[in-house]
Amino acid sequence: MTLAIADRGDPIQFQENTLSAIRAAANAGADMVRVDLTLSSDGYVVLLHDDTARRAWGQAVGTGGLSLADLAALGCGDDQRVPTLVEVLAEFGPGHALQFMLEVTSTETALATDDLVLELGLAQKVGYTGSVEVLRALRARRPSAELALTWDRPELPDSEVWQAVRPRFFNVHHSLVTREMVAEVHGRGHQISAWTVNDFTEMARLIGMGVDAVITEHPAELAALAQGQRGLAAEREDHAPIAAAEPRHGRHSL
Repeated sequence: MTLAIADRGDPIQFQENTLSAIRAAANAGADMVRVDLTLSSDGYVVLLHDDTARRAWGQAVGTGGLSLADLAALGCGDDQRVPTLVEVLAEFGPGHALQFMLEVTSTETALATDDLVLELGLAQKVGYTGSVEVLRALRARRPSAELALTWDRPELPDSEVWQAVRPRFFNVHHSLVTREMVAEVHGRGHQISAWTVNDFTEMARLIGMGVDAVITEHPAELAALAQGQRGLAAEREDHAPIAAAEPRHGRHSL
């Protein structure tokens, strides 16, 4: 069944990568949320995408040298500010079904994040995506880490990349997905996810082709489609013919 992955929470209703956006995505029925991670200047793992605060926060300042306190000041309240990963996982911890796809753009951020996740005992809640270089470092550090290999080219990676990264998801731009690609990725023993899909018809096309996960900025629409797919599958199971039961005493019984 296709997983509904919310891109940065629900960035249409709320500021992206904030607790409000993540809550909205969870309430909309998302199975997973993809968030962007970086390190503050004082070493905290925080949810932030851009190198400047202009697009997301409307302030013309670079974010690379900002402390956690500086980053928190960009927002406008507890739930509409740059949160730490610790805050997010504290709210959506083991008792919550929501999973996370953590996008990490540097090896330093990736390894610091994985140290934190392991310290919190929440490795089962998260997977990682990023460049091949970053994913290689994570795989070398922790063979059991769940990884998503993000790709934006029509040709598939070579065998060496598949073997080095060993991803759960082959995470490809939705425009490149074909039935042949889905079959080949599945044949290699991986799942396929498609990003970033905001058109309802395209969501339905991908689900119909057997894509395992779709990433969207419209989690409510995608979750409704995915849940409908699950309902149809359950209905087919309920109406499947039941095989005749074996006789209680077979011919080899005493």
